[in-house]
Amino acid sequence: MRKKRKEQWRMGVALFLILISIPMTAFATSEVVTRINSLQTLVMGIITAAGAIVLAWGVFDFAAGYQAHDTSQQTQSLKKVVAGILMLLAQSVVNMLS
Repeated sequence: MRKKRKEQWRMGVALFLILISIPMTAFATSEVVTRINSLQTLVMGIITAAGAIVLAWGVFDFAAGYQAHDTSQQTQSLKKVVAGILMLLAQSVVNMLS
């Protein structure tokens, strides 16, 4: 009895693995791709807006550091400016890579 049960279990596992390995056609892929593209556009818009804010913040910090002759503040603000520029150009970089 136990042997028969074990054999049935093995046959069930083998059948399951065969069914999983059969390739299936995916329908409605255009809808999925459209939603992913719209999500990508939304995320890139948010990143670009945040980049503009960081860039402006960096420019104002640099001006304040320049007026106060504070080199450490100038260095930190230049990092913010570069980060803002990178965030503004993120969409172009992603489009270039894909």
